[in-house]
Amino acid sequence: MKILTSAIQNKILLAILAGVVSIGSFQVWQYNQAKYEKFIAGQENNCKVYIEMAEDSVKRSPSLRNFKYNNVVNQGIKQPGINSESEVDRRYILLYNKPVSTLPANALVYENGFFKSLLSKGNYPPESLLVDAVSFDLKNRQVTVSSDCAKKPFVVNLENLYETVQPVDIDIRGSNSDLFF
Repeated sequence: MKILTSAIQNKILLAILAGVVSIGSFQVWQYNQAKYEKFIAGQENNCKVYIEMAEDSVKRSPSLRNFKYNNVVNQGIKQPGINSESEVDRRYILLYNKPVSTLPANALVYENGFFKSLLSKGNYPPESLLVDAVSFDLKNRQVTVSSDCAKKPFVVNLENLYETVQPVDIDIRGSNSDLFF
C-alpha cells in the first residue's frame, strides 16, 4: 500500500512539474516571439528610412533622376568601382532604371509581407535603396552589400550602384557646397 501511495504521489508531482515546465516554456516562447516581432518592426522601419533617403537623393539629383525615369545617362554619373573609388563600409545608392525588384533574388529577407514585397517585380523601376558596401569583386563587376532590408549581405552588380552625391549635379547647379549629406 505504501508503495502504491508513493507511486501515486510521484506521478502527481511529475504531472505538476510537467505543467509548470510547459507554462514556463510557453512564457519563454511568448517573450521570444514578442522580442522577434519588435526586432522585425525595427528592421522594417529602418528599411523604409533607407528607401526614403535613397529616393530623396535621387529626387535631388538631376542626373540620377534623369537616369532612373528617362533612361538618360549623364557621362559624369559616379559609380564606385567603375569611375570612382570603391570603398568598403561606405554607403551607396542601389538604383535601377527598369522594372525589377528592389532587392535581387539572392537577398534573404525576413518572413514578413513588407520584406517579401521588396522581392516582387513591378511595372516601373523600383524604389532606390541606400546600402553599405561590404566587399567589392571588381573582376566580376559585383559588390556585396548589406541592408536592414535583408537578413544577410547580398550581391549586386556594379552597374546598379551609385554615389550618394553626384559631383556633376553640383557643377550643374553652379554650387561647390555639398547640400545632400
